[in-house]
Amino acid sequence: MMVFTLFTISFFISLLLMTGSATELLKSKVDITAYFNETASKDQIFAVENALLSRSDVKTVDYISKEEALKRWQERNNDNENLKNIVSETYNPLPRSLEIKTENPEDLEAIDTFLSASDYQPLIKEISYRKNKDLVDRLVRITSFIKYIGWILSGVFVVVSILIIYNTIRLTIYARKDEIDIMNLVGASDWYIQGPFVLEGISYGILGAIVSSAILLAVSGLLVPIASNYLGIGTVSFNSAGNLAMIVSVELLTGIFLGVICSAFAVRKHLK
Repeated sequence: MMVFTLFTISFFISLLLMTGSATELLKSKVDITAYFNETASKDQIFAVENALLSRSDVKTVDYISKEEALKRWQERNNDNENLKNIVSETYNPLPRSLEIKTENPEDLEAIDTFLSASDYQPLIKEISYRKNKDLVDRLVRITSFIKYIGWILSGVFVVVSILIIYNTIRLTIYARKDEIDIMNLVGASDWYIQGPFVLEGISYGILGAIVSSAILLAVSGLLVPIASNYLGIGTVSFNSAGNLAMIVSVELLTGIFLGVICSAFAVRKHLK
């Protein structure tokens, strides 16, 4: 039960770290792109760019010329010659555009409203969000769900673990009740009597942390590729040295805490 409890806690911590890392990665990629009509002049496009840069919620604005759009098209379709050659220097229908990044993904709606104003409608052909915005929203929902389920399951396993370890220690105490009574009668202090049982509880916590950490490392090798594929953003991971050290530390401290509390209360009840 100690292994199950610690693994459940560390598993949900790992999921939160992984989804948090993926969310931050996607937030850095989310932007909005404004595609301009062929009739829009460079001066008009640059005027829109300057208006955007004057806003406090805009981080960067990149102008994409027809030549740059052509270069991106060819790089994107480098493996498909037929599709790549549809657009060329002599025939380039790709529109000029402005790629806008905001300080926060929540500001995208305000930028969309700004660019949709009547003043810019004759210039702008289309305004599009990147698909990563939908993934960020999905990750936020997943993270909230993981937190909710994680707290419930972790709480249940902690309670069950406490009850089982408590009763296991009590069985050990019952098997040695004569020795405990004799030590108590000859004047041994409560801490002296409790010591071996508390150490036993601590050993449960340490062994549980070691086993659950090993299981977590094995499971993460299967979990990360599946999660990355589901999110569609490449490889995401939580198993950096700092994160692993934090997870193992939480497991050790939680295991030792549970072991000490269960052992101390079980022995104290018998002594009373």
